[in-house]
Amino acid sequence: MQKDTTKEIKGRSTGKIRRGKGTKADDHDNSLQCLPCLAAFSSYELSTIESKAVRKKCCRNDYLFWEGDEIRFVFVVESGYIKLFKTSEEGREIVIRIMKAGDYFCCAPIYADRKNMVNAIALEDTSLVLIPTESFHESIYAGLTPMGIRVLSTICDRVKHLSGIIESLTFKDVVKRVLMILLNAANDKDPDSNIVTLSLTHQEMASMIGTVREVVSRTMSRLRKQNIVFDSTSREFKVNKQLLIDALK
Repeated sequence: MQKDTTKEIKGRSTGKIRRGKGTKADDHDNSLQCLPCLAAFSSYELSTIESKAVRKKCCRNDYLFWEGDEIRFVFVVESGYIKLFKTSEEGREIVIRIMKAGDYFCCAPIYADRKNMVNAIALEDTSLVLIPTESFHESIYAGLTPMGIRVLSTICDRVKHLSGIIESLTFKDVVKRVLMILLNAANDKDPDSNIVTLSLTHQEMASMIGTVREVVSRTMSRLRKQNIVFDSTSREFKVNKQLLIDALK
């Protein structure tokens, strides 16, 4: 008898969870190894993954997850299309990527903060393989040295950082982008102190946020009047992290 497992796919129009049935991946004749993204796994590794994975069908406009949700699965697209995107508080949208057959996603958050970086919605009726994160994690780690694990975690942290840059450039105005650059730089230099000295030129900040130096200079002048930035010289300046956080709210 075919074994059924119940998984959750979220409906777009109501935001409610629609329940549907998924079937064990190894109940099907075609092996996961036919998927390009999994072809590098050995037969033993794939059999381990298949024993835990499920195949899932979702309908057009079904949400798989929302940004900030805890990651539970690595998704592999067998057929159809999945849109990965971000939205602003005002409802503006930026499409990160359209996933097609053979693509997989949700790997990077496993090794970062285990939170989804984007939203995901089916653009048409779509078939997916859902691999539980722990099973995928174990399969990857089994073939890595401790150094390889650290390198992988660092790369995934960079992916999360780049995702934040995309969101900032798309949805935030220049002032908020400058505030975010200053706050991130201050946290990187001294996460435990509220007052932090930074050495960043206006041109460097302009390059980081995709604007011109003159705009940054005007913004920094405004921040000095608010005492967010102070003790400014030609080489460095100090920032108040708490005031930075308050200004970003």
